[in-house]
Amino acid sequence: MLAIRFRRCLRPRCAKSSQFLLIFLLTMAGLGVSAYAEGKFEQTSCWFDLPRDRDLKCGRLTVPENRSKTSSRSIKLPVVIFEPDRMRHEPIVYLTGGPGQMARIDNEGDIAQWWSFIDNGPWLRGRQLVVVDQRGVGRSEPSLDCSAHYTRSVWSEIVSRVDEVIEFDLAQKREVTACRDALLKKGIDLTAYNTIENAADIHDLRVALGIEKWVLYGISYGAKLALQVLEDHPEDIIAVVLDSTLPPDVAYVDQEANSLDSALRTLDKDCSKHSGCSKTFPNLMTMIGGIVRQLNVQPVLLRLEEEEGSARFIRVSGDDFLELMFDLFYDRDAIEVLPQLIKDTNEQDYRLLVEMLGGDLSGDDSSDFADGMHLSIVCNDGVSPSAPSAKFPLFDHWAADNIYTWACPLWPSAKPLKAHKSLKANQVPVLILSGEYDPATPSKWAKYVAGDTGSSQLVVFRGVGHDVVDTTPCGADVVSDFLNNPKTRVTTSCLDEMEGPHFLGPEEDSPPELEASAASPMPRKHLVSGP
Repeated sequence: MLAIRFRRCLRPRCAKSSQFLLIFLLTMAGLGVSAYAEGKFEQTSCWFDLPRDRDLKCGRLTVPENRSKTSSRSIKLPVVIFEPDRMRHEPIVYLTGGPGQMARIDNEGDIAQWWSFIDNGPWLRGRQLVVVDQRGVGRSEPSLDCSAHYTRSVWSEIVSRVDEVIEFDLAQKREVTACRDALLKKGIDLTAYNTIENAADIHDLRVALGIEKWVLYGISYGAKLALQVLEDHPEDIIAVVLDSTLPPDVAYVDQEANSLDSALRTLDKDCSKHSGCSKTFPNLMTMIGGIVRQLNVQPVLLRLEEEEGSARFIRVSGDDFLELMFDLFYDRDAIEVLPQLIKDTNEQDYRLLVEMLGGDLSGDDSSDFADGMHLSIVCNDGVSPSAPSAKFPLFDHWAADNIYTWACPLWPSAKPLKAHKSLKANQVPVLILSGEYDPATPSKWAKYVAGDTGSSQLVVFRGVGHDVVDTTPCGADVVSDFLNNPKTRVTTSCLDEMEGPHFLGPEEDSPPELEASAASPMPRKHLVSGP
């Protein structure tokens, strides 16, 4: 439900009820950090109005900020536990994406959306659902939120006048530096906000709640986090579900040109097999090449729909066009409109491009995303910067334009505590879900994780982008079948009914409204690839 981008209608959240349990002192072996670790859960009143006829618990997990330091200060993570009508199966802990995506357990609206998600998920029936804001995110204390230091127009690169000139790169660097300085001034150890510590928090939460074993469900970066928990604490886990998997040891920033090329070639192949699409939109890859080269030489200035009575203009280069397509591949409805967008833009008809850009930018919401946590995770986890590849010359300039090349040198980070180890000997059942169009966590990464993880099975979904379970009901059915018998290969009947995109042409209705992106106020080129 909470990936790098998510649907507003699927955003769930918390309440209060009976008592909570234990306080455990934990000795954590195999973490790659010192043996010192303590997790304490305290049940609290919920910070929102409680829904009627629903059973919830709220509380906070207290853990060390940096387990490698015996004198580390403590941090607090908010937790909401959604109780089933009757407990019949092991609990599930939901790990959100980003990194830096809040769990959205903030208010009664959030909680109502979580209940809707639970009610529509057969795999969640009869189970507790544990939802936690990861360290540095959402209501966690401290929060690594940068929204107070960021200006939306700086990151969307929108101007209010045709003749307005802003050095966006310099402005972005100033804002990242301001956020860093403000967080350091609060005494926050930014080097402690990494996947190893994050995984230790999840282990501590299980022990503090008195849960013997549970199911890990991770979406996007949450899948990477789940794999880290599986590596460090397999004894915690009865089964794992990975949706749109970010592998723990893939330099994903270095793979974006390859990933976009793969998604575009899948689009081109599907269009060529679709009688209407192949006739109306021939030679998609050739048109894309022409658009990128032309707009990189001479970007076009487009007027967006006014916002609060103010004019908005955006200058679109070929790289910006690639970035928009990357974003649109997240969503199946948007994929069906892409051939028309490519054809229109190639013919210098920019009306659909303006509509798509307006929808893509309208979803920006800095309150949903902790950019400081995002940078801490990416920079501390040791992801290498992008490097040009002769194989994708058309996409290399776009792929190299990312925040990490300059932000990670500015951001405090530490060497990774340990290298990822192979999970080929793993015996915990693992289900891996992947959308064939996913540009952010492509299917080849899912195949790589499946090959490196024992007791795993991979299901690739036809015509789907990022975030399988939220995109198609078949995703939830597959997860349900898996959890009913994790050691048996899934044979869910709906998989045979999955179809490719139904491409929309000029005679069709206007394109569907784009779903909001919860990735960050920054555009994709400034973030981890989609996760």
